[in-house]
Amino acid sequence: MRIRIWAVVGLVLALPSLASAQRWGRERFPQSGACFFQDANFRGDYFCVPAGANVAAVPDDMNDKISSIRIFGRAEVVVFRDTRFRGDSQRFRGDIRDLRGEGWNDRMSSMRVDVEGRPAGGGDRFGDLQDERRGRDRRTDDADRIIKRAYQDVLGRDPDAAGLEQYRSRVIDDHWNEQQVRDSIRNSPEFRDRLRKRAEDIVRDAYRAVLNRDPDAGAEVYVQRVLRDNWSREDVDKALRNSPEFRNRR
Repeated sequence: MRIRIWAVVGLVLALPSLASAQRWGRERFPQSGACFFQDANFRGDYFCVPAGANVAAVPDDMNDKISSIRIFGRAEVVVFRDTRFRGDSQRFRGDIRDLRGEGWNDRMSSMRVDVEGRPAGGGDRFGDLQDERRGRDRRTDDADRIIKRAYQDVLGRDPDAAGLEQYRSRVIDDHWNEQQVRDSIRNSPEFRDRLRKRAEDIVRDAYRAVLNRDPDAGAEVYVQRVLRDNWSREDVDKALRNSPEFRNRR
């Protein structure tokens, strides 16, 4: 019995102390885990922690000096204000480009990197499967909220089924953030068509107000100025009033 007890104690003492192993650098990204960066937008030196591992106390030269987090695979991060997982805490399930927006910039002293949907310490297989399913559902819900908000703000409508599925994969599998979703939507043919129609409406209204007629083929130059140079209705009005047609009518 004593041999068994000492064996267990030895096993516990043999567990890796990740805190002492962390060093600022540019190591290879893990397949599943998280990397903690000195600067926002995943810039500067960083250190990585594999999924299922803990850092009970960040070394002094890293303590309260983390500004962004990148998450890989099926990992989730719980950060703590104090060492040994004490004090205020928060869980992150996706990349955080700038911790200032989360109120955690340069504030963390210990962290736990969990497998998505699985509580620390593991559990029975059935419970693990349930936790994984809940984790997937939660990430799907989070992704859908990001996508719907982006569609409403950029296109003024809810996403269609195909668009929702496409961007859901980008957010969950490729770790896209909301800004990347919005940028992609702004590069879509639908958004370009909306910009084109808005520019044509501005030019048509200016033609009718200044020249008392609908625009002809020559109006394309003004449409392009609206698109490329962000001309307003007032800019188009001013240009038309300086045109030969308008001056000859007076």
